[in-house]
Amino acid sequence: MAAVSKRLLALCLLAWAMAAGAHPAPQSEVLLESRPDGIHAELVLPLDQLQLALPGGLPAGDAEMAAYLAAHIRPVAPDGRAWVVKVERLRWQWSRQPADLLASMTLRPPAGAPLDRFTFGDDAIAHQVPSHLTVVALRSAPDAPSRLLGTLHFGQRSIEVRGADPRWWAGCADLFKLGMAHIAEGTDHVLFLLTLLLPAALLARDGRWQAYAGTRHLLAYLLKVVTAFTLGHSVTLMLGALGTIRLPEPPVELAIALSILFSAVHAWRPLFPRREGWVASGFGLVHGLAFAAAIRELQLSGARLVAGVLAFNLGIEAMQGAILLLAAPLLMLLARRPAYQRVRQAAALLSAVMAVIWMAQRV
Repeated sequence: MAAVSKRLLALCLLAWAMAAGAHPAPQSEVLLESRPDGIHAELVLPLDQLQLALPGGLPAGDAEMAAYLAAHIRPVAPDGRAWVVKVERLRWQWSRQPADLLASMTLRPPAGAPLDRFTFGDDAIAHQVPSHLTVVALRSAPDAPSRLLGTLHFGQRSIEVRGADPRWWAGCADLFKLGMAHIAEGTDHVLFLLTLLLPAALLARDGRWQAYAGTRHLLAYLLKVVTAFTLGHSVTLMLGALGTIRLPEPPVELAIALSILFSAVHAWRPLFPRREGWVASGFGLVHGLAFAAAIRELQLSGARLVAGVLAFNLGIEAMQGAILLLAAPLLMLLARRPAYQRVRQAAALLSAVMAVIWMAQRV
């Protein structure tokens, strides 16, 4: 029995370390805009991911970076001829967290090639970072709504542009996958939720976590916390995507790290027993603002926006549900054993350490 407990302890701590160490890798975004003489492209590239794609580090000057991007952004006409790619402007946004490079580009077709039919290729990061995603959208004019074309990654580095699908639900499947990927990478959002669930099977009495409270208590706790967190982040996800609420990223990211620290302290010793649902919904509002940043740059509108946000949110919930389906039986099994106190405290301590590190980085 002691050997089993030790193996469970090691397994749980390993899983927690993997979750804590896997901070979300931001995606790239490409917005293509039709012009009379070509295509205007606005690229957003996360600098930490771009640096991973460049073995020698970021170039010292804009000219080198412009040449690199021009070599890795490849529009191609239906007959195989390459378009002309010109980098118009680079903006280094070091103050953002994570820092981004914004690139404005002009794409022009070769003589006689159609402007509305081409293949767009982009492997500026994905050729070296297999997990990286690039979201591609298209609009017909500066004031027109954006239409999601799809996502690019290591296994698919180009996409056909034939004018976007006019149906309002077009692109929802890609946004669903994007929502799943946003969680699957092992993010601070999941670490917050898992840390808050550490004492799910325990009773709080006399300022301490006591014995196993039973399966019914555990399931009720899980349902309450997960539902509250979902409602909270769903509200601000929609408001953030609409632009109704828009806060600078650094304080949002700092608040997310703070939510993990609060959950870790609560997992060690009860801070807000029987009020976990309210805490989950409150911090869910903050996490939703971070979710919104992942799709806001697509500039969707109307029915496309509603459908896109719903698909993205369903992707988040699907992956979150899968993680909880794995975590709930483990919590049920471990909470019955004397070793669980050490498991819970060790996992809470690890989460607290990661939260403090992230807070220091984001300050």
